[in-house]
Amino acid sequence: MRTLFAGVLLWAANAGAQEPAPTPESVELGIHPGIALALRDSMGESHVGPGVRVHLLKLMGPYFSLGAEGALYANAGSSTTDNSSHLNSSMGGTLAQFGAVARLGGNIRGVRPALVAGVGLNAARDSTSLGFSMGMELEGRPVEWLPLCFDVRAHIAVADDKDRYEKPMYITLGLGWRHRW
Repeated sequence: MRTLFAGVLLWAANAGAQEPAPTPESVELGIHPGIALALRDSMGESHVGPGVRVHLLKLMGPYFSLGAEGALYANAGSSTTDNSSHLNSSMGGTLAQFGAVARLGGNIRGVRPALVAGVGLNAARDSTSLGFSMGMELEGRPVEWLPLCFDVRAHIAVADDKDRYEKPMYITLGLGWRHRW
C-alpha cells in the first residue's frame, strides 16, 4: 500500500512540474522607416521626406489587431508661401501623425496581406488636421526570426485648423519589422 501511495504522489508531483503551455502572442510593436509625400500644401505644392512610423497593437486574434501609432517625417510637413513679390518660397517642416489604427488580414502560405484603417491627427508646419487613413500591408518572413512588412497608406484630412477647401493629404510608404510577445 505504501508503494502505491508513493507512486501516486510521485506521479502527481511530476504532473504539476510540467512546463505550462505557451501563451499566444498578444502584443505587437512595429517600427517602419519610410517616406511621406504631402500631396498639397496651402499653395498646392507637394513635399516629400524620410521618417519613421511606430505602432503598438493589441492582437485580438491571429488576423485582427487594434492599437495606437505615431509617425514623424522630415520635410513632408513643409509649406510654400507666396511673398509680396509673387515668388514662392518653401519653409521646411516636419509632419507628425498620431492616431488609432485597426488591421484585418489573413495568411496565404506564410505571406500575410492586411487592410489597415485608422483615425488620427496630422500636424504639419502650415496646418493641423483631423482625418482618417487607409491602406494595405504585406508581411513576410525572409528568415523565421525576422518578420518584414511593406506598407502603403493614404492619410486624408476631413477637417483642419485653416478651414481650407483643399484639405491636406499624405501618402506614406514604409518597410519595417515587427516584434510580437
